Amino acid sequence: MATITIYVPDQEPIELALDGYEQVSIGRGPDNDIVLDHVSMSGSHAIIYNIGGTFQVQDLGSTNGTFLNGEAISEGVLGNGARINFGSVEAVFQDENAAEGDSFGASSGGSGYASGHVAEIAEFSNRPAGFGDLSPIEKVVKKDTLTRVAMALGIIAILAAITVVVLAAMMQAV
Repeated sequence: MATITIYVPDQEPIELALDGYEQVSIGRGPDNDIVLDHVSMSGSHAIIYNIGGTFQVQDLGSTNGTFLNGEAISEGVLGNGARINFGSVEAVFQDENAAEGDSFGASSGGSGYASGHVAEIAEFSNRPAGFGDLSPIEKVVKKDTLTRVAMALGIIAILAAITVVVLAAMMQAV
C-alpha cells in the first residue's frame, strides 16, 4: 500500500493512502484533492500520479518549487521513503509494495489520521521570505509633489549659477 504523510509546520500530520487514485493534486486552492494551508504553497502546487503502481510527482510551476530528496524537480519518480518538499512543507512517501532496494532511508510509521484529512485554506496570506513578484508589468513608483518641486528648484538654481558665470566672463571681456 502506498501512502504519503504530509507535515505542515504547526499542524498535525496528514496521511493519505494513494493506491485508489490515478492522480492527487496538492496546493492551497480549494479545488485541490489535498488542500494545505501554508504560505509556501502555491494555489496549484503539484500532482502525484499513479501510473500502474509507479508513483510520480510533478511540479505545476509553483513559486517555491517542489523538491525530491533535496533536489529541485519539475517531475520525478517516487520510491519507498522518498522525501518530498512542496515549498517548505515536507512529505514522506511510503510504498510497502516497493522492492527493498527502492528505499530512501525513511523510517516507517503512521500518524494515525484517517486518509483524506484536509487542512483548511487560509483567509489571508503572509508573503514568504524570498518571494518574488513575477508580474511582467512594471510597478509604477509615484514621487511626491515636494520632491518634484525641490528637484525643479535645484535645476533652476544650477542654470542661474551657470548664467551668472557666463555673464561675468562676458563683462570682463568687454
